[in-house]
Amino acid sequence: MKVKFEGIDDFNRPIFKDIESNRRYGSVDFLFGYEASEKEILETITEEDLLYFGNHFGCEPMGTPPINTIKIIK
Repeated sequence: MKVKFEGIDDFNRPIFKDIESNRRYGSVDFLFGYEASEKEILETITEEDLLYFGNHFGCEPMGTPPINTIKIIK
């Protein structure tokens, strides 16, 4: 599956959205302030850092391992 950076949620997690569905992925290991640039986030986060968070922005605080392989689209 392919994901694109969507933004920073209320937990300061970087959120990525699956380009073909409403599924959201992100990291609980790397947190960012709201002022963080997309470039900074994409230089820090790798596909291996991403967890499944659910179908809407700001859901599932801890995340679960993704079922499929993830590819970040920059």
